[in-house]
Amino acid sequence: MTAPATEPPADLLPPLAAARPAAPLDAVTVVAENGLRVLAARSSTVPLVELRLLIPSDGGPAQLGATAELLAATLLGGTRKHGRAALDDRLADVGAQLSARVDPERLVLSGSALADGLPRLLQVLADCLTEPAFDPQDVAEQRARLRQRIDVARRLPKNAVREALLRRCHGDHPLSRETPESGLLAAVDPDAIRQLAQQRLVPRGATLVVVGGAEPKVTADQVGAALARWRSDRTVTAPTAPDPVRGGGLDLLPRPGARQAQIRLAAPALPRSDPGYEAQLVANLVLGGYFSSRLVAELRESLGYVYHAQSTVEEHAGGSALTVLGFDTDTRTAGAALRAARHELAKIADSAPPTDAEVTAARSYAVGITALALTGQSGLAHHLLTLASAGLDHGWLPGHLHRLRAVTPDAVRAAARSFAPDRFTGVVAGDPEVLRPELESPGGGWTL
Repeated sequence: MTAPATEPPADLLPPLAAARPAAPLDAVTVVAENGLRVLAARSSTVPLVELRLLIPSDGGPAQLGATAELLAATLLGGTRKHGRAALDDRLADVGAQLSARVDPERLVLSGSALADGLPRLLQVLADCLTEPAFDPQDVAEQRARLRQRIDVARRLPKNAVREALLRRCHGDHPLSRETPESGLLAAVDPDAIRQLAQQRLVPRGATLVVVGGAEPKVTADQVGAALARWRSDRTVTAPTAPDPVRGGGLDLLPRPGARQAQIRLAAPALPRSDPGYEAQLVANLVLGGYFSSRLVAELRESLGYVYHAQSTVEEHAGGSALTVLGFDTDTRTAGAALRAARHELAKIADSAPPTDAEVTAARSYAVGITALALTGQSGLAHHLLTLASAGLDHGWLPGHLHRLRAVTPDAVRAAARSFAPDRFTGVVAGDPEVLRPELESPGGGWTL
């Protein structure tokens, strides 16, 4: 029988190498003649090119959000010269793909291609932006598919509680309407989509990110030439920030007979542009941002109430951000789990702030996972798109890694004070007959 492998003694393991300083990105940002902001970066990890086009929007009323969903679903469905199948064939010839998605703050077109396929990818993109067909049959088909997807999604508890949390935090602001009501799609016809495209699909104020192996200035000039015919006298309408989130109180989302409860809490957070962002990021990791966090240790490992618990920092345009804490648990233990979560928030904010060891571990994780994400072209394109959404330049990224490495335990402890439980609000979804007595019991700290 083979003896089981054993871990080598810690004193025989070689020390970790010293962290290397983050190298400046080989990138340029230029504004094309049509007003499009082009951010081109060089990354030669694989012979591919990644493309992201960000067109900000102000969300608007609910009906406009439904029209925007169908705009994203049909924008790549054909042009005056080529139908959907023909466009797909043109892209497939160069190993390319192109997709569109929309939310209350932006329309994003994402694409990739073999390195020598960028001209074709840009040509197809330009055709879709300048002469979209919005064929009535394609609109009808995409409307039916979209309505079906929305109806299915709305039946999922995680989506329902997400929607309720956004309403709790943002009221009637467009941010609270990530998914439109499927019934609103019935009133959307090709003319409505075409009108919205003329208003919103404009280059001035939009940003196109390209990451590939070519020299960035050459790539930027190539993009500018390929999209030169995409023009408009309009400028994109930037999204507006919602009112600040106010802490205190929970909403109960009834799900009669449910055996499980979904719990989501949220508090204001610092946006990426704030000098304290890196300290907040590390503090959030200590709280619930990765598997070695306090929430996981307490709610999962110690108490056994949850399979997983996590906290994330969500950023929105206009300089707003949220710390969102979430976990699912048995309905009968929801009250106890909420009390335990509140206790952990109070500890990390005041009585037991992050230790030096916790900060070191979380900081190392943050630096490593960020550096790893930036090694691939897709990850780099994603980060550059996020920066564009926040109004930041590509030069922010190397500085971000440096600030992460330099963040001190004292700065993280100061940032953790923002996790005081009274700053949080939220939603609990589940069986009200079981949940209400649990949540209204004295000493829980949360009020309905």
